[in-house]
Amino acid sequence: MELEVRRVRQAFLSGRSRPLRFRLQQLEALRRMVQEREKDILAAIASDLCKSEFNVYSQEVITVLGEIDFMLENLPEWVTAKPVKKNVLTMLDEAYIQPQPLGVVLIIGAWNYPFVLTIQPLIGAIAAGNAVIIKPSELSENTAKILAKPVLVLGMIFFSLLEPFCSNSCDDPIKKDEMEDSEMSRIE
Repeated sequence: MELEVRRVRQAFLSGRSRPLRFRLQQLEALRRMVQEREKDILAAIASDLCKSEFNVYSQEVITVLGEIDFMLENLPEWVTAKPVKKNVLTMLDEAYIQPQPLGVVLIIGAWNYPFVLTIQPLIGAIAAGNAVIIKPSELSENTAKILAKPVLVLGMIFFSLLEPFCSNSCDDPIKKDEMEDSEMSRIE
């Protein structure tokens, strides 16, 4: 596990996930993935939680697609530097606040809303330019299988569901089928 965390941290430090264009491309790829794999997502969640297709679609898929659209619309404004009021000490300087990504984010999925509570934080982490490690809930077995095999993708770890939609930044995928919560909590 430490090797994977080190690889994700190195990918973040390379700066690949920081440019606005990259973030927008990843969000668009994520939206395309949700739209194209919608039936697989609905079937997995329905089999895990015995929810109707309408219920799953309205509570999980539409929520994720709406969040992605919201991020795509507002992200260019959010990443721009904001000027701040100058004082006597900064009168001759350019003073502004520049939002910056913080590093590696760990997302631990929940069993009761296994897709939305895993992918929605991923959307925010991508928009912020962070690197991501996702650990889906093992209690929602079928949904976890969809999200089970982590693959390092340009500064972020995505899973098998996302793999065809994003370009790899590493030669080989990270092979870790099951990640223990105790191991994940040791990430600094």
